[in-house]
Amino acid sequence: MDFKITDAAKEILGAVDQNKILQLEFDRGSCDVVNNIYEIKVINKRECGPNEKMIIGDQFEFMVNKNFEDVYEDQLVIDYVNGSFVFKNRNQIFNNRIGLTYIK
Repeated sequence: MDFKITDAAKEILGAVDQNKILQLEFDRGSCDVVNNIYEIKVINKRECGPNEKMIIGDQFEFMVNKNFEDVYEDQLVIDYVNGSFVFKNRNQIFNNRIGLTYIK
């Protein structure tokens, strides 16, 4: 997967504690396949579940659903603009109001 993080997004994500994992989890209740991630979750480090895997974008590790790459057509750029993360690829912007949520 061509997975990139912009410098603006790296600045925010780089502040996350090293004992945590960034998780991108699909909202199973959403009808929209590509716009169903509304937050980047910061969770305690743990092993991946049976339907999860780890991917790396610009040296940041993300726990994702197993079919994550297929949904984003094997390309994703995570940017940070006006206080929100933006998910996009070469063809479109998927979601431009993604927050960062710390889960305890």
